[in-house]
Amino acid sequence: MDGWQLGRRPRTASVVDSQSPWSGRPLWSTAAVQGERGHSLFELLVVCAILAGLAALIVIPQYARYARARQVDDAAALLAQDIAYLERFAQNSEPYEGATIEVKSNDPLAYRCYSGRPTSMDGQSHIRGVLIVREFADVALVPGALSRNSPFLFAHNGSVQYVQNDEWADQHAPVTIELRSNVEHGRSDSVDLNPFTGAVSAP
Repeated sequence: MDGWQLGRRPRTASVVDSQSPWSGRPLWSTAAVQGERGHSLFELLVVCAILAGLAALIVIPQYARYARARQVDDAAALLAQDIAYLERFAQNSEPYEGATIEVKSNDPLAYRCYSGRPTSMDGQSHIRGVLIVREFADVALVPGALSRNSPFLFAHNGSVQYVQNDEWADQHAPVTIELRSNVEHGRSDSVDLNPFTGAVSAP
C-alpha cells in the first residue's frame, strides 16, 4: 500500500512546528502564576507586620506618656467633683455631722473623704465613715490651703472651713488648689474654691 508500511502507524505532524515563532520559548503555567502571587502576598504580610511592630514601638509609649501626663487634668476635675459632692452631703446631713476631705499624701496625691468632722477640730462632731478614696500616682499637690496637715471641713450651711497658721482661715478669701504633673515638666491644673459660698470650679 502506497504511503503505508506494514505494522507501522502513519507519521503525524509535530505539535510544535519547527518554523513556529513560539518554538523554543517557555510557556508560563497556571501553577507558576499562582505561586508568584502567593509569594508576593506573603512578602506583603511580612512588610505590614514589620511596619506595625515599628509603629507599636513608637506610638504606644508616646500615648502612655501622654495619658500619664494628662492625669493631672483628670485629678483636678475629680477633686472639684468630690468637693462639690461633700458640700451637698454636708448640707443634707445632720446639723453637727458635716464632712471632711483629708490629704494623706501631697506627692503623689492621695486623699480621703469622710462623713463627719474630726473631734479635734470640731468638738460637736466626729469622723463616721469613709465616702471616697483617691490616689493619683503621677500627680502632686502643691501645699496650700489644702495639704497634708490641713484638711477641709464642710459645714451644714454649705461653707468650707480650714485651719491656717493654727487658726481658722478667713472664709471670704478665695482658695486655689494647685496640682502638678510628675510626668510632664511645667504641666499643672487647679481647682478654684470660694469657702464662704462653696462655689467650686476646675478650668
